Amino acid sequence: MEAQMIDSSLSLKTFIDDLPDCKSAEPSLYIDLEGNNLSRNGTLSLITILVEPKHTVHLVDVTGLGKDAFDTAGSNKRTLRQILESPEIVKVFFDIRNDSDALFGLFNVRVQGIEDVQLMELASRSFSKRHINGLAKCIERDSTLSFKDKCEWKDGKERGKRLFDPKLGGGYAVFDERPLSAEIKTYCVQDVLHMPALRELYRAKLCDAWWRRIEDETSARVRLSQGRSFNGQGMHMAEGPRSWQHWRPSAVEKQSRVLLTIRPDSVASPAVAVTRAESGLDRGVGEREVDLSEIMSVLAIGSRRRGLGYSARDRSSFDYEHERDDEARDFTACDSECGYCGSCDY
Repeated sequence: MEAQMIDSSLSLKTFIDDLPDCKSAEPSLYIDLEGNNLSRNGTLSLITILVEPKHTVHLVDVTGLGKDAFDTAGSNKRTLRQILESPEIVKVFFDIRNDSDALFGLFNVRVQGIEDVQLMELASRSFSKRHINGLAKCIERDSTLSFKDKCEWKDGKERGKRLFDPKLGGGYAVFDERPLSAEIKTYCVQDVLHMPALRELYRAKLCDAWWRRIEDETSARVRLSQGRSFNGQGMHMAEGPRSWQHWRPSAVEKQSRVLLTIRPDSVASPAVAVTRAESGLDRGVGEREVDLSEIMSVLAIGSRRRGLGYSARDRSSFDYEHERDDEARDFTACDSECGYCGSCDY
């Protein structure tokens, strides 16, 4: 998919004006940030935005636009800052912490209305929740991409990484070079392109009790990232919430799934929420109930792959029986793309 570069006030206004109604039940915006040491102590170079209803990807040139990237208003007076700070517009990130740190520390943007796919993956597991996964590992292990598409995705990631990873002879300054190279554009696009499918996969396995914990932990991550003592590097970034490690929902809690189909601001009461959920009145465009047959088909895909010569890294997230023997060592934090510590002990 070709990314559209937003590098002028005019193109930014056009982008904002063309955005669909982002207050629907299903999120429309999937976002990722790139920069040199992405944090309050580094730089923010690019904001990659996937607009899911249109299935288009846009790259906001923060290097060139600076503060104007957030405060340039469209014809409806809406700005990117307002979108990021709105609790009513859901924005989907993968690990909001360093992104929020950079947005707040460099441009005083206080994000709200965030869904964190990394936490959704962690909550959906049936095995150890001691460590989180990076996006690359989630795509490798859980994505239902074909083998060919997964190889193309991996090749694109590796070509981009060779350009910016200092260990491979690159440098993060490539995110600030203009015009942006085709390899870096592809790298940025791939970081958001597969997030909707991952979100749906993990979401289908979550009950309301887990959803509440995800919302609470996401808010805690944002608060932490805006604190004075936040440090976005180190192995502590690869640790899951301690309170999640041994908690499990009760049998009754597992049956409750109201919060997954009803927006929090539209719920008048539990009774009304259930009634409206059953009737489908609050279901937004593209919203649908989870179909058991769909879940079973995914299970079947995971089972078939075990007999078709796929490597362990290509299997579905449902096939983790073999890992329980190694749970004491916990390999889930071993992800060369995670960027938490720069080296891996696993």
